[in-house]
Formats: sequence, C-alpha cells, structure tokens
Amino acid sequence: MFFHPLQADATPWVLFRAVARSTDQCYLRARRTSGGPPSLQEFDDRLSWAEKSTPFISFGNWRRALAQRNYLESTGARDIVVIAVWTKGLASVYSAEESHRDEYLVEGRIRADEYRILAVFEGGGPERNVVFECLFIYQASTIIPNGFFPGRRSSNALEDIEDEIYYHSGVRNDMKRDVLVQAITGWHQFFPIIHYELQN
Repeated sequence: MFFHPLQADATPWVLFRAVARSTDQCYLRARRTSGGPPSLQEFDDRLSWAEKSTPFISFGNWRRALAQRNYLESTGARDIVVIAVWTKGLASVYSAEESHRDEYLVEGRIRADEYRILAVFEGGGPERNVVFECLFIYQASTIIPNGFFPGRRSSNALEDIEDEIYYHSGVRNDMKRDVLVQAITGWHQFFPIIHYELQN
C-alpha cells in the first residue's frame, strides 16, 4: 500500500465511482475533509470499510465500478449511478492496489468548479453491446448495462459520450472523450491517447 499520493504519471486519467444517489448524499466528498494529513489508521479504516469518517472517497476502474453497481443493486439500493471523473492532474490520489485491486482513494472531494465530472451513467438492466467508432481512427466495443446512455440517445455512442462531457464541462474535448472510451472499453491499443500524450 502506498501512503504517499501517486505521482502524476501513475495516476489514471479517468476513475469511476458507483453510488446510490438516494442514500449517499455526499458521493463526491469525503465524510471528513479537514484535520491534517491522512494517518495510517484512516487508510486502514477506509479500506476495511469501518463505520468511521475518513478523508477519502473510493474510486476504481470501469470494471470495479460496474461490480460495485451490481452489488448495490443486489442490496436493494435504488437510483444507482456510475460517475466518471477526470483525475489527470488531481492531487492526493492514492493507490489501494495491494489490498484492493483497481481501487484508488481520493483525499477530500471533487470540487464542482473544477469540472472534473465527465459523465454520469444512470439506469441498469440486461447487458448490451455498444460500439464506439471514430471514423478512420478507432472502433472499440464493449458490453454495458442496457439503460446506460451511450448508443441510446442517438445511434452514435461516441457522440453520446461527447455530448455528455459537454453537458458536464461546457466544452468539447476529443482527448477526454477518447480517454473515457478507452477506460470504458479497456481497449489498450488506443492510438489517439499516444498522440495526446506526445502533445502534453
């Protein structure tokens, strides 16, 4: 377990969090947001799911968020959403890799005025295939819950992702769109990202 924030190049660019909006009022803010740097006990409390307030919010990759969504649904939770957050350049992101594979802890909160929320995936239902296609650049497919918006708002799942990012941030950003698609599909031969990394 790392007890120092991840270096910028080790922090995933996008992380996800599944929550039941009806029961979790502070889903993008830790229950304790002040009181000095995090202690080893606070890491332990968070990762052991102790009923104690800590300065952390748990995030994970797409696969982990969908598993958490399924768990919440199995417990009878309602109004479950999966939130995609842009974490590139976000300070105080910790890896919980040793004890919780694909989980990351963000200290504090995701501030609304930083426009880090990329997308909110609502709904559920049986799984369906969705294809994200950027003409002449890439075509990637994956399986998502039927109620999720990509490919349902229009016949173009990539445009739906782009519109969702625009809705939350007020700007169109091909890089964030493509990084989000890569995170959802798990497709690692994603040529546009290599291009974006060279630009930054």
